[in-house]
Amino acid sequence: MKRLPLWVGVVLGVVLAPGLALAAWTAAGSGDAFGRAFAMPAGSTPSVSVTGRNVTLSWSGSTFPNGDPVDGYVVRRYPSGGGASQTVLADCAGTVTTTSCVEHAVPAGSWVYTITPVHASWTGTEGATSAAVTIDPPTLTLTPSTVTSLPASPGGTLTGFATGETVTFRLDDPNGGTVLSGSIDPDPVPLDGQATVSVTLPNGTADGAHTVYAVGSAGTQASVAVTVDATPPVVQAAAIQKTQGGSAGYLKQGGTYRVYANVTDAGSSVASVTADVSAITTGQTAVALSAGSWVVDGVTYGYRSAPLTADNPLAEGSLGFAISAADASGHATTQGGFTVTVDNTPPSATDVQTANASGGTVGRAETGDTITFTFSEPIEPGSILAGWDGSVTTVTVRLINNATGDRIQVWNAANGAQLPLGTVVLGRTDYTNASRNFTASTMQMSGSTITVTLGTPSGAVRTAAGTGTMTWTPSTAPYDRAANAMLTIAATEGGPADAEF
Repeated sequence: MKRLPLWVGVVLGVVLAPGLALAAWTAAGSGDAFGRAFAMPAGSTPSVSVTGRNVTLSWSGSTFPNGDPVDGYVVRRYPSGGGASQTVLADCAGTVTTTSCVEHAVPAGSWVYTITPVHASWTGTEGATSAAVTIDPPTLTLTPSTVTSLPASPGGTLTGFATGETVTFRLDDPNGGTVLSGSIDPDPVPLDGQATVSVTLPNGTADGAHTVYAVGSAGTQASVAVTVDATPPVVQAAAIQKTQGGSAGYLKQGGTYRVYANVTDAGSSVASVTADVSAITTGQTAVALSAGSWVVDGVTYGYRSAPLTADNPLAEGSLGFAISAADASGHATTQGGFTVTVDNTPPSATDVQTANASGGTVGRAETGDTITFTFSEPIEPGSILAGWDGSVTTVTVRLINNATGDRIQVWNAANGAQLPLGTVVLGRTDYTNASRNFTASTMQMSGSTITVTLGTPSGAVRTAAGTGTMTWTPSTAPYDRAANAMLTIAATEGGPADAEF
């Protein structure tokens, strides 16, 4: 070998294939000088094992061709399905100078690891990936999941928490929720990340669905759903309606009816609803109500009985009934104070009057004139016209020419069927020479009266030459709110004789 001056440094240049790293050194001093270049070794494949959220890695050391070991190793973690390198946590981060380490508090997921040797400022080839390891998400369980009295201290387990964490418990919000009294055993969390749990739900916790959070001091978090059902159901409303429908709150002796109720339970579910209507129907102290949806007097009810029959005889007046309910947890309640009015008196016709529209001709039936039927009590609108609720609806008024007295009848909007308002005799024969139809007339109910407003006549009418007194003979078809049928006794127009319309 050629001798070099002692002050001359050795410079080596090596062309490397991809993936191959070389190490080179320089020296100064007296004597012979020489240099060598070594290829950096590749990393070995690590073996991995899991305890709780801790992954233990070990691997074979990497050495140079002359047997010298490298300075250390870089550990990398990747998603097992592919993706970028993740941040490696303490004890395996940076340069590891041994051939094993434990990465603590590894996040949930499926992971693989690699080892890359390093020496001074040189880096070797990254080794092959390890077998995949799975870190399960943290969990919290509590039993029972439904508590039926307070305070309650359900027990359970937590898993997947970081070794050494202390744990606090909160209700419904992991950050700002009410802090719950609770404990874990062992405390703090041991190496395997598991502990038994006891949490207390205090008095005053509202019925319904809640979430209990376990929050670890290192940021681990798990939750579990719990239901509080510590109070009985609430009976919100109840009503009795005759089976004919229409207005609620009225029935007659011997009449048929149903009981309706609204019952809720914030904790679990309503298991049963019954009605005590023994004051109305003898012996019926626990009539079962079934679930559904029904609208009565504009209120939607969730429970209804089968048809029942009121006693006969049954005295008129107000009678009470009660609703009982139980929930799935065995809590029960009874709510009384609900009433129904017994009405055994049939309705009757009491008066009939006409009125002239402003600016109209007195004694002549014209558009805008009205005729008002007055009953002894409110009539069920649906007994006059199916589906009618008493609001303004279109009808046809017939003015009928008759030799014994012209007549008024009310027919439906299509003029195809007479409505059961009976017939009004006008008391004179000179209101028309021929029968006329007032189309697009309207009908409206208010209290105990029904007012009909005349629409457009189908032909000419006459102006009555004098006064008269109307007579109204009703039909038996209408009935009152208790389903008592209308009496057919005729009503005579009140007041002095006058010209109608």
